[in-house]
Amino acid sequence: MRIRMGVLAVLAAAGPGIAQPLPEAVRGRMQEMAKACVAAGGRVGQPAGPGQFVFPLDLTGDGATDFLVSEGNFPCTGRPGLFRPGGLARVELFLADGRLAFADRLLAWRIVEGNPPRVQIARQGPACGGPARCGDELRWNAAAGRFEEHATDGRKLAARPAAGAAAAAAPVPVPAAPPPIAASAGRPVAVPPVPADAEARFRAKCRKETLAANGPQAAKWLDGACADDWARVAAAQPIAEALLIAHGAGAGPADGLRRALPMVRWAPRPEEGELASGRLGGFGAGLAGTAGRADRFTASFRGTGVEIPVNLPAALEARGATLTRTLCVKTGVGEGERAWQVALPGRAPFELFIAERTAPTAGAWTYWLAEARLDARPARKGPAQCEPFW
Repeated sequence: MRIRMGVLAVLAAAGPGIAQPLPEAVRGRMQEMAKACVAAGGRVGQPAGPGQFVFPLDLTGDGATDFLVSEGNFPCTGRPGLFRPGGLARVELFLADGRLAFADRLLAWRIVEGNPPRVQIARQGPACGGPARCGDELRWNAAAGRFEEHATDGRKLAARPAAGAAAAAAPVPVPAAPPPIAASAGRPVAVPPVPADAEARFRAKCRKETLAANGPQAAKWLDGACADDWARVAAAQPIAEALLIAHGAGAGPADGLRRALPMVRWAPRPEEGELASGRLGGFGAGLAGTAGRADRFTASFRGTGVEIPVNLPAALEARGATLTRTLCVKTGVGEGERAWQVALPGRAPFELFIAERTAPTAGAWTYWLAEARLDARPARKGPAQCEPFW
């Protein structure tokens, strides 16, 4: 998925005010709204004050931070009604572990103080089963492990599971990992290995380039710097391997690509905007496309006050790939996006796109989002030279 810098700005601005790291599902919703705003011709505003749309709350009373996401509050400057068609806006409750516990289009909502707090909601139309408008209160049922709706407007209704509560209470299975097979061809995908001398060649190149850029005085520190750079290349190799397996399998049914990537711990349900979502070590991984056909492999990282821990382009180069940069846009200090056309012997070229932001301060957020196309679509083009931000 292409993540524009407006998305990164939303994530960065919303993050520091929240005491607990945002679950990936919440981040995914933020990304989707920001992309929809920009695609509709709007501009992402400041997600604070009247523009706050992610609310951290302990709604279950267990001491962990849950999250209420209100689309109607999203700050889309120029398109203020984009997320409230017909006066209704989607509201979602996510538990601290990222499970969706409630989702519905509402007329209004509010938080009622208590231990734990309760969410009162207002609906209208068919959702009310008769009345033009109706009100309910979402209360946490610890024994059942779900939110339940309690009528607050005099309707004679028993407490009932909230929309999305059943999904929230479902156990999260760990799927068995069958042998890696190509989604389309049904045979193992050959992946170029990392040669035994890759580190030595990388360090020699790093040393040469560092001396050329900084002069002889760099000799005092460049060995340590190049060692750190290689560590980021090595850390990216699991992502590079998964990416190349996905590309070798080719665009196709998401289920087949999932089977081709057993190193990814796939979640039972994908995040919104993806056909499959999972974890690859400390990184997010996903498959994106339309109508069940995946044509993109994605990887992501998020942290606070840290540097980006991987160098995926160099990891691919270590496996023999040639990368030609086709886009480079710097949007801020340590922030921007790049794209490359990647060529490997015996394979069709493909696009690699990376949007990233390195935290400028210890309390700020770092984001890294990579997308590789699995089809023959050429790499996006634009200004290919820009002031380094990476």
